[in-house]
Amino acid sequence: PSTCVQTTPAGSWQNTPFANQTGSFGVQFDATPSQAGMNGVVGLSNGAATGYTSLAAIARFNPSGDIDARNGGAYAAASTIPYQAGVSYHFRLAVDITTHTYSIFVTAPGGTEQTVGSGFAFRSEQSGVSQLNSWGAYSAVGSEEVCGFALT
Repeated sequence: PSTCVQTTPAGSWQNTPFANQTGSFGVQFDATPSQAGMNGVVGLSNGAATGYTSLAAIARFNPSGDIDARNGGAYAAASTIPYQAGVSYHFRLAVDITTHTYSIFVTAPGGTEQTVGSGFAFRSEQSGVSQLNSWGAYSAVGSEEVCGFALT
């Protein structure tokens, strides 16, 4: 059965462990933002995340109303991908721990998959991580529901 995690505005980090990964792997999940202009992330870490810097690969519903991802030291996106409150978006990440890079894709209901970023670098603070084994969600503004997280 699919389990869901719910964040609360400026609440605590919601972390869920998964089987330790050391090479190339994929993950997918569905995330639903509660409002436009929120600020919520879902990301992968080594151990439970306690802050943004704990996350290596990060998907974000940004305050400008778009979906982006972390590329090294900053958030970026290959194109502008707006999101709407109450709509579930399907995310897919292809992660390579050896090269500390990932590609991230998102699909809106009834839409086609769009590239958020290809070959993005892990967050700078995680550029030397050798394993990933947890996913976390956090919202500074608004809330989000994340469901169906799975290794692929």
